[in-house]
Amino acid sequence: MECLESFKEYPPTVPYRIVVADNSAEKASLRDAVEPFPRVTLIELERNIGFSAANDRAASQADEKYLFFLNPDTRIGKGTLDSMVEFLEEHPEFGIIGPKNVGPDGEIQQSCRKFPSYRTAIANRYSLLTRLFPNNTISKEYLMTSIDRTEPREVDWVSGAALMILRRDFEKLGGFDENFWMYAEDVDLCYRLNRMGKKVCYYPSASVVHRIGCSSRRNRFRALWERHRSMYTYYKKHYSLDIPLIDFMTLLGIVLRGVLFLGLEALGRSPHR
Repeated sequence: MECLESFKEYPPTVPYRIVVADNSAEKASLRDAVEPFPRVTLIELERNIGFSAANDRAASQADEKYLFFLNPDTRIGKGTLDSMVEFLEEHPEFGIIGPKNVGPDGEIQQSCRKFPSYRTAIANRYSLLTRLFPNNTISKEYLMTSIDRTEPREVDWVSGAALMILRRDFEKLGGFDENFWMYAEDVDLCYRLNRMGKKVCYYPSASVVHRIGCSSRRNRFRALWERHRSMYTYYKKHYSLDIPLIDFMTLLGIVLRGVLFLGLEALGRSPHR
């Protein structure tokens, strides 16, 4: 409950409510845990319906002007929500804003990036190229590792671990695409917003502490499977030319990558750890 505790420690001055969508309610209820937090509305889902669908259910229970999607393995900082709302009020050309994400040790995380492309297959943060040659041009461009992370800037997409969006834009987009059970739903949302003519902002003046992977550690094999399934879902939705051979080769590449990482996970050597 560190996330909820952080709202007690740094309460926003703007009116707000917290909606918790509990994907684990079938195993153990969170009612007792959230009871000390009077601003919290708890939605107990009958089964784990996935990250995207759970966020959509939570959004349906709130009618505020802004929606702030936040992972449970995060903590907000002082003034986080207030400064993000203020920025969006002053810059209507932006529809989504993401704060700076830092680890518990203070390390700045790569929470904003370029939209993926075919080159991303060899230049993502877990790729052999990136791990062996982190300063190569392709990886640096996709991961945006060389940008100034002290000033707000327009980016392609920001992490769904902490993402604020105007409600009217979220509704126009139809919410998160629930075909993405977990992973890539944030990339898809930002891509669709961009196609709608609005911008995405990386906003380091606000920050959250993010313990990456706390949720996925409970079932690493399922998380790896969903990561790769989402890769193909995103490709098929936005980049496919409906040429069967190209689609098949792309799927084969993603499957082989998934098998490799599942094998590494079984050996305790997966870079996703």
